[in-house]
Amino acid sequence: MSGRGFIECFHFNEKLARRISAITAQEKFDIIQIELSFFARYAKAISPICKAKKVLSTHNIETQRFRSELRLSSWSFRRLVLLGDSLLFPHWERRAMSEFDGVIAVSEQDVGWIEENPGNRPVQLVPNGVDLEYFQPHRSESDEPPSIVFTGLMDYPPNVDAVCWFVKEIFPSIRSNHPDLSFKIVGARPTDKVQTLGGNEGVEVTGEVPDIRPFVDKAMAFVVPLRSGGGTRLKILQAMAMACPVISTAVGAEGLWVSDGDTILFAENAAQFVSQIDRLMASPQEAGRIGAAGRDLVAAQYDWQDCLAGVEKLYRQLLGDVAR
Repeated sequence: MSGRGFIECFHFNEKLARRISAITAQEKFDIIQIELSFFARYAKAISPICKAKKVLSTHNIETQRFRSELRLSSWSFRRLVLLGDSLLFPHWERRAMSEFDGVIAVSEQDVGWIEENPGNRPVQLVPNGVDLEYFQPHRSESDEPPSIVFTGLMDYPPNVDAVCWFVKEIFPSIRSNHPDLSFKIVGARPTDKVQTLGGNEGVEVTGEVPDIRPFVDKAMAFVVPLRSGGGTRLKILQAMAMACPVISTAVGAEGLWVSDGDTILFAENAAQFVSQIDRLMASPQEAGRIGAAGRDLVAAQYDWQDCLAGVEKLYRQLLGDVAR
């Protein structure tokens, strides 16, 4: 089996494909949108009699994500998988995108990658957004000891790497300066590796929670120690919407229109993370200023109502209705 065939089979369900074929043969559609390049093969399941325009929505450029993960991986089964993905995915992902009438990307970097590859399909930037009504800032006073927080799916390899690096290499120094400060890892499906981190003093692994907002609301900072990944981070936009100051690596904030020292604080190594935490702990006013600036940025640039306008623009373009 070819590499392309292996990738497609791994992310393909024959029963679902038959259902798609039946529905698209019986009903009329103008647009059919598929989420994630992994599922691009389902476009082939669309009935030949269906004249709908096909749109692929890319949450990441997987080729770029695998390459960034590979740089950090040690010799293990995971590294062997990443090596295979890095070799197979570029050709497969380019070819998969060429089968669509239009593509949606979440960042300017992703738009650039798509446009550099063959194909005349239109590419529309539709940034990730946030529900400003749902993620409201409260920042109420609390009698609880101060905390910092990370949120995300905790079986996603870049997230696993991020929290393991933070707990092992960064948090001990933060904790020595601020003994009462805790680190909360909030998210569903924590791997055994992540759960083990809960044995470190001051570290809490919550697992899945019904609502992340109380954890973010009480946190003195939201940390994003990501060293690999792709797309843009919804977690940053959510934290900013709640006026929680964010400390992130450049990779973690990639693709977002943020400004170091204004709407976000950057840190690339242990010493810089420690320094930025010290900065916020020493000055609640500074923490409040950065949090408020983050909220203002999200309101101006990342409100879902505004972001989703790009989807309608692409649809109208594909349907020949741009002028209306």
